[in-house]
Amino acid sequence: MDLLIPAFSGVFALVLTLLATPKLIVKMRTKGMVGIDVNKIDRRSIPEMGGIGVVMAFVIAISISVWIGKTSGDIATSVVLAVIGVTFISSFIGLVDDVSVLSQKIKAILVGFAALPLILVHPVTSTIAFPFGFSITFPFHLYWFIIVPFAITGAANALNMSAGYNGLETGEVIIMSAFLLVISFIKGSDFSTYLVFFSLLGSSLGFYYFNKYPAKIFVGDIGTLSMGAIIGAGVVIGKIEFYGVIVILPAFFELLSTIYHNLKHIDRKSACRNPIILEDGKIKTPDKAKWFTLAYFILSRRPMKENELVNRILALYAICGFIALFLALL
Repeated sequence: MDLLIPAFSGVFALVLTLLATPKLIVKMRTKGMVGIDVNKIDRRSIPEMGGIGVVMAFVIAISISVWIGKTSGDIATSVVLAVIGVTFISSFIGLVDDVSVLSQKIKAILVGFAALPLILVHPVTSTIAFPFGFSITFPFHLYWFIIVPFAITGAANALNMSAGYNGLETGEVIIMSAFLLVISFIKGSDFSTYLVFFSLLGSSLGFYYFNKYPAKIFVGDIGTLSMGAIIGAGVVIGKIEFYGVIVILPAFFELLSTIYHNLKHIDRKSACRNPIILEDGKIKTPDKAKWFTLAYFILSRRPMKENELVNRILALYAICGFIALFLALL
């Protein structure tokens, strides 16, 4: 049961997302729920908030899989329910952000509260494991009331701030969830951890088909915040926090850049929303914006097409994934 039911959940989430997303595309176009693709010369309108489909596929697949698992053995239902709670709270905050635009500071604070279901259940110890058998046991309150909320909001907001290019967000989640799934198996995590990462992998794979270049739908903040929060929750319940930080490391470029430029009262948003698009469709970094985002830092070397840029960034995530996997084997 350790892998069979989680694998079923991943496949089920994949199928659900593939079936639901085309209907979301049509519905959102009909209702005018579209956004501008700023990285295209024609600045085309694309349906957004597609993350609704990712969230629902994840929750439905994981819920049905838990029900199946309960018929064949005793599993930690409370842990899975806590992860579902994290998903719904973070996705609701993302939905509010999609329709009203919350500040980064407010988002960071609010998503931290998405950790509450995990805190209430506190299913694991407050010990964080590192390579070579080294570990640190933190005081209970420090771990659950500071470290865990920071892990949830850090992962969610880092993924949210790294978004903005066709296929990037879902591509990142596919790579991260795949590596974390393998690492959790190496480290002997439990059924709930496998279930979370398999289900997230399936739903993000299904959505990537429609979100890759040229995108037919955007994931929206409802998707980035919820997927990031799920990753944060997964590494906590799987006791692979150290490896989770390594896997998501490239996303923290935007997080640190945002903190730095906010302290300097430098506006990054206008530059990020108005890239320079050349006649051949290549994207160029705006003046003095090299350090605003990881994408702009890469583009500062030379302009490139959007899909090439996304592939470069995803390659960095894959490298970090292999580093985390190597360290997990030590």
